[in-house]
Amino acid sequence: MPRMAVGSWAWVFGPYAAHPVPLREVARTVATLGYDGLELTGRPHAHPDDFPTAEQRREVTRLLAAEGLAVASLGGPVGGGSPLGVEPAQYLASVRRYLEFCVDAGIDALRVSSGRPTGQSEEECFKRLIEVWNAAAEAAAAAGVRLLWEFEPNQFASRPREVRRVLDGVHQPTFQVIFDLSHASIVAVAQPGLPDGVPGFIRLLGRRIGRLHLSDTEGVVDARGGSVRRQLGDGAVDFDAAVTALDEAGAGDGWWTLDLHGEADATGTARSAKAFMDALARRHPERR
Repeated sequence: MPRMAVGSWAWVFGPYAAHPVPLREVARTVATLGYDGLELTGRPHAHPDDFPTAEQRREVTRLLAAEGLAVASLGGPVGGGSPLGVEPAQYLASVRRYLEFCVDAGIDALRVSSGRPTGQSEEECFKRLIEVWNAAAEAAAAAGVRLLWEFEPNQFASRPREVRRVLDGVHQPTFQVIFDLSHASIVAVAQPGLPDGVPGFIRLLGRRIGRLHLSDTEGVVDARGGSVRRQLGDGAVDFDAAVTALDEAGAGDGWWTLDLHGEADATGTARSAKAFMDALARRHPERR
């Protein structure tokens, strides 16, 4: 069976922003629900500036391990914002701080995002993004850490062939994408992007897909340009077709991460999602 994780940001953002749930409590909840790991967000759970020593960072990993959980990745806000808006030297310095956290804590994957342009032309944005991420990916590879980019509909280079263009420009094979199914459904189906939709998008990226995020969407974008979410199985995503295409492409790293955003009851949603994810895995025994 795939290892299943959930993003700790579900208990930090949205309705929880005023009173984020402490990491220890999140870990106990997630373990009780039967998940295998957490993808960590920055504040208040795992920001390099809040955990400045190697011992403090190792304690984060030990805290999760005590609940039987692995750390599936670390993220946000890596680079201090978009690589298109932050000066390259400043961005890369932030990436290196997060990489140090990863090495100290034994975390093997770091998440990044492209953000939005700040007045540059499209070609200038591609050039800068690829140059900065080549440098970041080289630093990550030297540290033994994969760099995982989550493309999003309201950020730069989110369309299928734009994503592939960035991947082709960043030469490190350890630079990969997080394939979030709600994001992919918007850019490959709803907008549309490819005649064969999400499975075609998966085939286009192949083994450069480094992580699967499970989420569902109504198939339309919200006021900020992101996908309007639904609980797993209640939206437009064809999960079986996506998992079949991933299997055929030999893509992913064996983790399936539930990506929640803005749920008033993150624990209840994570509970029902786990049942959905387990049933999906049972229908695809080739993942075992």
